[in-house]
Amino acid sequence: MLDSMRKHASGPVAKVLIGILIISFGVWGIAGALSGIGTNTVAQVGNSEISVAAFDRAYRRELQSVSQQVGTQVTPDQARAFGLPNQVLARLVTEAALDDQAERLALGVSQDTLVKEIAADPSFKGPAGTFDRAYFVQVLRANGLNEDDYVMERRNVERRKQIADSISGGATMPTVLAEALHTYQTEARTIRYLVLPASLITDVGEPTAEQLTTFYNDHKADWRRPELREIALLSVSPEDVARPSDIDDAAAQKAYDADKAQYSTPEARHVYQLIFSDQSTAEAAAASLKGGATFESVVEGAGKKLVDTDLGVVTRDKLIDAKVADAAFALPSGGTSDVVVGSFGPVLLKVTDITPATVQPFDSVKAEIKKNLALSAARNDIGTLRDAIEDARAGGSTLQEIATKNKLAVKTITVDQSGNSGDGTPVADIPTKDALLKAAFESDVGIDNPYLNNGDGVVWYAVTSIDPAHDRPLEEVKDKVAAAWKQATIAEHLVAKAKDTAARIAKGETLDAIADQLKLTVQTDANQTRGSKPPADFSTDALKAAFAGPKGYATAVAGVTPDQQIVLQVDEVTDTPFVKDDTTQASLTKQLADAMQNDLLQQYIAELQNELGAKVNQQALQRVIGAS
Repeated sequence: MLDSMRKHASGPVAKVLIGILIISFGVWGIAGALSGIGTNTVAQVGNSEISVAAFDRAYRRELQSVSQQVGTQVTPDQARAFGLPNQVLARLVTEAALDDQAERLALGVSQDTLVKEIAADPSFKGPAGTFDRAYFVQVLRANGLNEDDYVMERRNVERRKQIADSISGGATMPTVLAEALHTYQTEARTIRYLVLPASLITDVGEPTAEQLTTFYNDHKADWRRPELREIALLSVSPEDVARPSDIDDAAAQKAYDADKAQYSTPEARHVYQLIFSDQSTAEAAAASLKGGATFESVVEGAGKKLVDTDLGVVTRDKLIDAKVADAAFALPSGGTSDVVVGSFGPVLLKVTDITPATVQPFDSVKAEIKKNLALSAARNDIGTLRDAIEDARAGGSTLQEIATKNKLAVKTITVDQSGNSGDGTPVADIPTKDALLKAAFESDVGIDNPYLNNGDGVVWYAVTSIDPAHDRPLEEVKDKVAAAWKQATIAEHLVAKAKDTAARIAKGETLDAIADQLKLTVQTDANQTRGSKPPADFSTDALKAAFAGPKGYATAVAGVTPDQQIVLQVDEVTDTPFVKDDTTQASLTKQLADAMQNDLLQQYIAELQNELGAKVNQQALQRVIGAS
């Protein structure tokens, strides 16, 4: 509702003003809790104060708005993480600064103007489409406002608008600027280019001992081995503690008998059903069948196709009409029925392709049943086992002692913070991996760590040793260093070749002739603007470079992947004429004018900062946002 109030303060400058009211604390340099501010005041700017009630109302409204946008209720912690309190306070501080300035300038708004503005606000129109006072009061109450508060706020908005209009309302965009921006945005170019692959550099040889050492020293961090930690894990999950061998055959047989349908496949039949509108027609069709006519011919005689009668392969429960189901499942394969009076009228049935019912023997599913019973029991017992293990840990037992007592196993892994082993390969089967690695690398040797939840299970862990990060010696990574040197050297040579190719074009050689020499294909990308999306093999850097020179300009630039270089040439340059006051330019002109007005207003507000400053009662602020 208040957003609507601001919106209908009317005028493009007012919209710009509202858009910049959310200004960062960096603009204001807001300090911490300062003296001289009342306990019921969150902030003071000049002689204008932001009361606790006003901030609370604005903050709750913004919190509700964000919650609606994300589709879930935003908690106070999440709001602080989003920076919501800072945004709201910054907006209110800016408004207070403008209010203070309005008071010093003795700006005012007539009562008649306020009445007209409020009466014209669509937020307060009733069913008749006109201002409805009862609805007006209802909307205010829903937003925690009374009439006096609202009229005062509306008055302040109008006064802020007066300041905004006087500062930047008359700002217009110079024609020369509009023309320059038009040219920049609409200029189109046709670009011809070659993609130079690393395969053009055939052999760079092997590095000498000196080259290898130098390259290793220059890139030593690339082969630095990260810190490794040895972590002992005791995982307790239903799968870990389930004992299928403890389930006897009698218990498994009982479970099998209680849920036999799970191990059974019911009989299925391919059923065709021909529905008739009346009994006499159905009886005549049945007589034709008994006289030797085929079901297909009877279907055709009824003006239908066989596919219209096909119910597919179904089990008895899929046929919702009990009489039809009984008849269909009493027929032999290939048989047709007498007239069946079903719920939807008289029908004739035909059955083909009968698949008999099957039941898996107990012995074939006994192991699966025991496993499921053991898992179910383990899920029920996991809490009791967790508490027992916690008691044992509190009593000083080690994870290994606890594991031995409970017929469990302690697993030991050696990993870096990313979950890789010392040679850089991922370590498999790390329970609750992200949480475990984070916690383990925040812990230390000898620390008694809290357990981690892992789905239905629990994981205990202990850091048993720490191997600090260190530089691997050259001898240990010599092969990797040599491979990296080759790759880097090839890249350097490829860059040099691309630059040389661009220089040859600049001296007069054609792109096509060079392409033939290199056995490459010239690609063409037409009508590209600075805002175009380049093709898959043409990098963003290449598109930018294509606008760095005139027609005929050639240059080399990095390709889409590190093992590519692009050599391009500008083939055509197309300019779209600028027409002053063209309606197609109106949107761009307005955007630029609004931006200029915005800049002027921001400069004005920045100067207010220097003059007024802002004081904040952090205790009151933290109390409102739930951080105290």
